[in-house]
Amino acid sequence: MTFSIMLVFFFSCVAFSFSPGAGAIATMSRSIEDGIIQARYNIIGLQLALLVHLIVVSVGLGAFIASSEVAFDGIKYIGGSYLIYLGVMKIKNSGNSVLRNAETQSGKLKSLVDGFIVNITNPKSIVFLVAFLPQFVDSSDSSSQYFKLGLFIIIVDCIAMLSYASLAHVLLRHLSESSHLKRLNLMFGTVFIILAVVLLMSDKY
Repeated sequence: MTFSIMLVFFFSCVAFSFSPGAGAIATMSRSIEDGIIQARYNIIGLQLALLVHLIVVSVGLGAFIASSEVAFDGIKYIGGSYLIYLGVMKIKNSGNSVLRNAETQSGKLKSLVDGFIVNITNPKSIVFLVAFLPQFVDSSDSSSQYFKLGLFIIIVDCIAMLSYASLAHVLLRHLSESSHLKRLNLMFGTVFIILAVVLLMSDKY
């Protein structure tokens, strides 16, 4: 891979990871509501799902999902429904619940599972990876290159999500009042529902 192609790949990864989406919103919401430690477990869940997407693409299943209306729509409806569920729960949530799960194993597991489901049920991610990754892979050594490129994508995405979590953590210091937190929960819940509607109305391309 030439230097110019590496730069294209790098900036494409940065754009993919730092673009605000369900993963970023989930990470910021978790950081504000339960603390930055919980947000890190949410990020682990997001990256495990991204790893699954990368494996699916590398073995050729991604192309099937991207081309199959049934598979794409099935994942899309599951993902949209889950985002609506998260949005409704966020809106119903009290501002006084901040840091309620930060020290519990069940809370950490829930953060991880929520992150995993949010990312794994995003078919647009698979479509993007199917269209994006093969352009940078030499067919003579595809397995090794998929591994290296996939690892790089995960590292960049971790940095992006940690940045969002840190931003939310800083924001929390200035929004300690219950009324502020309630408004934030309402905002995040509304954003989750909007993202769900956008996902449910979206086509593959």
